[in-house]
Amino acid sequence: MERPTDLPEFDGRPTIRLSNSAPEHPKIIGLSDAAFRLWIESLCFCSRQETDGKIPAPMMRRLGQPKVIKELILVGLLTEQSDEYQVHDYLRHQRSAAEIRSFRDSKSVSGQKGAHMRWHVPRRQRVKDCPYCLTEVDSA
Repeated sequence: MERPTDLPEFDGRPTIRLSNSAPEHPKIIGLSDAAFRLWIESLCFCSRQETDGKIPAPMMRRLGQPKVIKELILVGLLTEQSDEYQVHDYLRHQRSAAEIRSFRDSKSVSGQKGAHMRWHVPRRQRVKDCPYCLTEVDSA
C-alpha cells in the first residue's frame, strides 16, 4: 500500500474529463474500436484547441474515416452542422475555453506576484514593468 508521501507530484498537463464508467455507457458499448478512438481523439482535439466541442469539417475528416464519423453521428456522440461537427454535451463534461483562459490568467498573476516577492522585495528593488512594484510606489 502506498503512503501519501510516496504519491507522485501532481501532473499539471491539460486533461479531458472521462468517467471510468464511460466504456459501459449505452452509446459507447456498441462502438467499433475505430469509433471509440475517434470519440476520444475528438475530445482531446477540442480540449487542446479550446473549441468548446466544435471541430471543423476538414479536421474531422483528417481525424477519422467517413464511415467512423457516421457511426458517432448515428449513436448521438457527434452532430454534423454546416461546416463543422459538435461533440455531444461537450461543455457539460469538459472545461470551456473561457474556464481554461481564466485558470491560465490566475496562474500568470500568481507567478508574477511570486516573482515580485522573491526577487524585488528582498532586494528592495522597484522594477518599472512589475505591477506589484508600481502598487507599492502608489501606496507609499
